[in-house]
Amino acid sequence: MIAASMSPKTVSFINLGLLVASAIATDEVLYPDVVQSLKSSPTELDKLKILPDDKDWTFNYFSHAFHTNSPGGVVNANAATFPATVGNGMTMAWISLGPCAMLPPHYHARASNYVVSVEGTTETYMTLENGARVVKTLLEPGMMTLFPQGSLHTMSNTGCGNTTLISALSSEDAGTHNVANGLFDLPQSVVAAAFGGNPLSAKFAQLRRDIPAVGTGASIGSAECLKRCEAQGSK
Repeated sequence: MIAASMSPKTVSFINLGLLVASAIATDEVLYPDVVQSLKSSPTELDKLKILPDDKDWTFNYFSHAFHTNSPGGVVNANAATFPATVGNGMTMAWISLGPCAMLPPHYHARASNYVVSVEGTTETYMTLENGARVVKTLLEPGMMTLFPQGSLHTMSNTGCGNTTLISALSSEDAGTHNVANGLFDLPQSVVAAAFGGNPLSAKFAQLRRDIPAVGTGASIGSAECLKRCEAQGSK
């Protein structure tokens, strides 16, 4: 066991050309003292002494609260949740998306992101920077795509069943930033100006209130998908 002294401690639509909802999940650092010790260890052998038990080297995705298909969730094995990753340069995430669920548009400040589909059909969109075209992919099981570091991207379950994806990021501290939440954290006057300076300040304020707080990492997706699945009798 990790040293005993180290105690461990969402449906909104915004019609701005696309449907945007909840923020990508934020991971609480479970063992901050352990992580700090690992980062300051001079050798890998010293790190091994900080993680003395075999179970310190396994991570259970299914036991995490964010492992859900209602509407979905992202479970990260990273420096915050799994200390063994510290210094190893990778986050491995399990992504579960229920019918019509999505990961809202976001980017990773410190990592490239490789995503493999293992169940269901997932539609992805990605754009690198100003002036870049939008790259669209449709992932079936056994297919993968990648989102370069800093690229804006989103993933949606386009079907009425569940989808599962495995996501590898090139840092154990990738940094995830949800665009809708970040935008509306800025002063209202700045947001209004960014949308052309229209006198809609009250509506912009309402939009900010409608964006849910950080949740499991997934949210309900497009109204079209929901309508289609409802017509098919999906729940």
